[in-house]
Amino acid sequence: MTPKLRTLSGATLMLVIIPIIVGLLACMPVPIGDPERSKADPDMTGIWAALTIDDSETGAGFYLIEPYDKRTMLISAIGLAAAESTDLEKYDFASYAGYEKLAANEEVDADNVHADGVSLNKSWVTRLAGERFFTWEPMGVAEALGKDPEYWMVWHIVEHDEENIVLRLVDGDAAPFKDVEKTRRAYERVLKKHVDDPAIYGGSDEYRIHLVRADGVVLEFLSDVADLILDK
Repeated sequence: MTPKLRTLSGATLMLVIIPIIVGLLACMPVPIGDPERSKADPDMTGIWAALTIDDSETGAGFYLIEPYDKRTMLISAIGLAAAESTDLEKYDFASYAGYEKLAANEEVDADNVHADGVSLNKSWVTRLAGERFFTWEPMGVAEALGKDPEYWMVWHIVEHDEENIVLRLVDGDAAPFKDVEKTRRAYERVLKKHVDDPAIYGGSDEYRIHLVRADGVVLEFLSDVADLILDK
């Protein structure tokens, strides 16, 4: 694993709360799109439960998406953990019904179900070749030091409606990006040309996130989990 991938694995919760093996994919060395020319999408705001892939070893989690400013959004990625008295493995998080069952059966507190940390990303949407791409810029040490991040996660928005968001990760190490100048414009040209090429998305449908908008008891449950960590 390259140093960049080790940094990626250690700096985010993505291995825990989304159904893809991010460590096997390289993210982008440049951002895609200009956040100053984007516009925050109010239809993406809210709390979204992250579905896992069947037979995946990844855990449950959710995303809190809210406006950062008029052009960008703030994404809080929050994992779920449990104390020894609660067994999360008995819940099937490959479907939204698993979250409904969890919310109906468990209490939110430090001794039961609680947040397993949080990672923050500033994000914006860009349209290329008729498709929308979602750039995530990690917030943390680099921002505090006034430096640019070392990587960006770029997602192709496969599906987006009132109840679902389906994203697939762009693999910055895919063959079409080989020897490309590390500039935003150069990478955008490759994306435009290969937007329908499975190779730039890891060559597999498994490299996806499927988010379902939380409502009812699930919304209340996940809101309580978020409050536990965001109020600290």
